[in-house]
Amino acid sequence: MVRLRLQRLGRTHRPFYRLAAVDKRERLNGKVLENLGWYNPMEKDADKQVSLKADRIRHWLSVGAQPSDTVRDLLAKGDVLNEKEMARWEADRKTARNRVEAKTSLTRAQAAVAALTEFAGEADADISTFQSEAGEASKAATAAVSTGKVAEAVAAADKAEAALAGAKKADEEHKAKAAAAEAAAAEEAAKAEAAAAEAAAAEAPAEDASAEEAPAEG
Repeated sequence: MVRLRLQRLGRTHRPFYRLAAVDKRERLNGKVLENLGWYNPMEKDADKQVSLKADRIRHWLSVGAQPSDTVRDLLAKGDVLNEKEMARWEADRKTARNRVEAKTSLTRAQAAVAALTEFAGEADADISTFQSEAGEASKAATAAVSTGKVAEAVAAADKAEAALAGAKKADEEHKAKAAAAEAAAAEEAAKAEAAAAEAAAAEAPAEDASAEEAPAEG
C-alpha cells in the first residue's frame, strides 16, 4: 500500500516537511515514490506554508494511496480532496472532536469523584449520598465514552460536578447550623450565669444586715 506522508527535513528547531508518496513497507525516511509538495510551518504567511502538486496527489488517491491524518488535513485545507473524501474527512474530524470531548467529560467526572473522596475527610456532614451520585455519574461517563455518546458523557460529568457542589453546600449548611446552635447554647449559658449572679447579689445585703444586728457578747 502507498502512503502519503510528511518526511521531516530542515534543521533543529527549524522543521521543514516534504510530502511524499511512500511504500508503506519503507522506513519513515526511506525511498520515496514521488515528491508531492512540502509544508513549512516556520513560514509566518499562512498562504505560503504549503505547496501541493494537486494533480499528482489526486492521481495517487485515485489508485488507493492512503494519506496520514496530518496530510489529509493539509489536503482538505488545500481543496485537493474530492467531495466524497471531504465528507469523510469532516465526519472523521467530527468523530475525533466528539471523542476528545467525551474523554474530557470523563476526566471531569473522575476529578469530581476524587475531590469528593478527599472532601469526605474534612466534612462534618454526611456526604455519602453525594459520593454515590458522583460515582454513578462517573460510571455513566465511562460507558458514554466507550459508545461515543458525547451528550451523555457531558451530562454525566455535569451530574458528578453537581454532586460535588451539593456536598460542599450541605457541609456549609451543617456547619452553619452547628455554629448557630453553639452560639445559642453559649447565650443561654451566659443568661443563666447572669441570672445566678443577680440572684446572689440580691441575697447578699440581707445576709450582711443580719450580721450587723447580732448583739455583741459580754
